[in-house]
Amino acid sequence: MTRIARPTMRPPTMWRPPAKPLLVALLALAPALAACQPQGGHHAEAAPVIRPVRTVTVEPVTFRMGGSATGTIEARADADLGFRIAGKLVERKVDVGSLVKAGDVLARLDDQDQRNALRTAEANLASAKADQVQARNEEGRKRELLANGNAPQAQYDAALLAMRTADAKVIATQAALQSARDRVGYTELRADRDGVVTTIGAEPGQVVEAGQMVVRVAQPEEREAVFNVAETGIRAAPKDPVIEVSLAGAPDIAAVGRVREISPQADPVTRTHTVRIALDNPPDALRLGATVIGRLKQPPAPVVELPGTALFEEAGRSFVWIVDPKAQTVRRQPVVIRAREGDGPVIVTEGLTRGDVVVTAGVHSLSEGQRVRFNQKIETAAAP
Repeated sequence: MTRIARPTMRPPTMWRPPAKPLLVALLALAPALAACQPQGGHHAEAAPVIRPVRTVTVEPVTFRMGGSATGTIEARADADLGFRIAGKLVERKVDVGSLVKAGDVLARLDDQDQRNALRTAEANLASAKADQVQARNEEGRKRELLANGNAPQAQYDAALLAMRTADAKVIATQAALQSARDRVGYTELRADRDGVVTTIGAEPGQVVEAGQMVVRVAQPEEREAVFNVAETGIRAAPKDPVIEVSLAGAPDIAAVGRVREISPQADPVTRTHTVRIALDNPPDALRLGATVIGRLKQPPAPVVELPGTALFEEAGRSFVWIVDPKAQTVRRQPVVIRAREGDGPVIVTEGLTRGDVVVTAGVHSLSEGQRVRFNQKIETAAAP
């Protein structure tokens, strides 16, 4: 019996494409894909940095000294007069308001001790002159004997030394006499200038020390108005202001003047500065001690007060950053400021106009044309 061979049955398998053609295609596509990718920072530019800032809007205002200030009339020059020596005050010839002339006697001390010292000095001088006459006569005799050979050289030398000592003693006693006379004169206090007495510092019967103020004499020809002004007013005051000073209760009696002096240090209690106004031809009614009212005569110039953080300096000049609200960029703007005290606010007098938007923080990290971001609500910068 013949057997028929049957074919062997195998499980079906999935079709696989040849591997080599696929690998070749991927290798060919790699350079194209690589060209599409950015190569480091050469072809891709970084986005611009937008810095957040704080700003204020400029709103210039004018400074006014509270409308007016109250002060007094004082003399520009005055002097505290006192005795050169200590003693008991026995007489004072002037009072507050007294007019005095140069050389007038204002007060006297008890001069008994000084006159006793003067008499002693006069007696010492008389004794010294007597000794001088005797020494000179002795020197003459010894010189004649020495010339005749009747006296040794040593005797003449002793006589010459005694004469010179007597001469020196006379000079010393003359100086002591003059000093005693001066001390007698020092018991009288005399005015060294024309003026008016404004203050009394001692009463008769009082023992005063050398140099202690007994009378204060002022020169009424040069009068000034003196005011106490707050620190904010000093900082924001206009440059070289013209002040109108009028008598309190009589505004028609007035004079004009300019600031002569501002105390650099504020009063520790009131925190105010003393401002002295030099008056031009003040009327006689503006007497020393009178109460006056001071007002700014000319319209004050507008000023702007900015925080100190808004300012930066380069090459000795002051700058601020101004923001362009539409372009959202900043630009450098030079400004003129008043004298700055410490780290407080600054007063800008030139360089800014109404509506300018000024950066107040981070000014040292900005550059020209840099983009910034700020809040829509902006503070207002103005003078106090």
